[in-house]
Amino acid sequence: METTESIGRDDGRAVPEGADPLTRNLLRQMVARSMQLPETEIPGDDEDLVDHGLDSITAMSLISAWHRRGIEVGFPELMARPTLGDWWLLISRRKPANAA
Repeated sequence: METTESIGRDDGRAVPEGADPLTRNLLRQMVARSMQLPETEIPGDDEDLVDHGLDSITAMSLISAWHRRGIEVGFPELMARPTLGDWWLLISRRKPANAA
């Protein structure tokens, strides 16, 4: 089971050892929770997340959660293409070697 911080809320704690690896589905869950949307209302992979309410604070919270998982991504590169599809392409190329 995922904890709140492992889904996307940044409370300063590390991701618990044994947390689920970041998958495309978990990325969607993290974004949905951070944007306070039911998962069923998360935009499609090609829809602009900013148009659906993504703000800079939410983006930074997600970046922090991903950094704790060992995935180094930055605000400018995410916001240059703020869609779930583009984010997954970027993040999946940077997943830590020990991630599934």
